[in-house]
Amino acid sequence: MGNFFNNSQRMPNIFERARAYEDGNEGYVQQQKPKTNIVVNTNRIGYGKKSTVSEFTAIAYDGTGNKIDSIKGYFLEPETNYNKAKVKNSDASIAQGNYNVISKTELEKRINTERRERGEADIQLTYKWYVDSVPGRSGIAIHSGNYGKDTEGCFLPGDNYSYDKVTETYSVWNSKKKTKELFDFFDNYGHNGIKINVNSE
Repeated sequence: MGNFFNNSQRMPNIFERARAYEDGNEGYVQQQKPKTNIVVNTNRIGYGKKSTVSEFTAIAYDGTGNKIDSIKGYFLEPETNYNKAKVKNSDASIAQGNYNVISKTELEKRINTERRERGEADIQLTYKWYVDSVPGRSGIAIHSGNYGKDTEGCFLPGDNYSYDKVTETYSVWNSKKKTKELFDFFDNYGHNGIKINVNSE
């Protein structure tokens, strides 16, 4: 028989197991996900040609609103042009505002439900996390990359950044490492939602 809980948790009692049998789970009691959530605060600090750099702090909260963990880093975005921020496929940074971050699975489910209603085939998205309901825009993801040409409107995490005075562009560094760190943070604490607040200096 498999373990119901890991070693750091109590074993389910007989009533919980009986209820699990009634629910068709053969006595296995599913662990409840913790009621933690994340808020990512970003602040744009550098504006270049073809790229914008922001600093971010991701903060995890428990179910009572207490801060339990945090990480910091930088995001690279496309060039900031607020006239194009809400224009589809503009490859400009998105408008300032507050957004939800949702998983690939959740967004695929919503998109494909709509596509099936129109008689269209399902699609598969590329990236793991997306910034949701951006005015005038779609497919704004968080993924690794170092340069403005890599952003395609998206957020590229890094643990540091640099500025090239000749090309007037920003870049971020160690993006794969910082992206993994951020995604692990999302997986660990984002059970009750992830929000991103996009601000400018």
